Amino acid sequence: MRLFRRRASAPPPDPVAFFEGLMRAKIGEGYGAVERYKDFRAVFLGDSTAAQGNRVLWQIFEWCRMYQRVAAPGDAHETYFRDGERNIGLRILVALNHEPEAHDGE
Repeated sequence: MRLFRRRASAPPPDPVAFFEGLMRAKIGEGYGAVERYKDFRAVFLGDSTAAQGNRVLWQIFEWCRMYQRVAAPGDAHETYFRDGERNIGLRILVALNHEPEAHDGE
């Protein structure tokens, strides 16, 4: 079993383009609790647009401290806690960008 093998037909992930797209969908100042509620319900419970999905993903990444420092000087426990939050964001990012290989029977 070889790890990190890519299929020839799939283009490699482009993290720069991915984050640029997220930056374009970044939550603006006019985005409040009502809009967030509607976006989350659309994405997780019904039909959603790409813009709603990007806004929800951006919000989740903000909650996971993907764009902030995790180090809390002088408080190792807080640093570990923040690193755990970021770990969830990193797992989501990997799930979005790593296409699993197709296996027989799938």
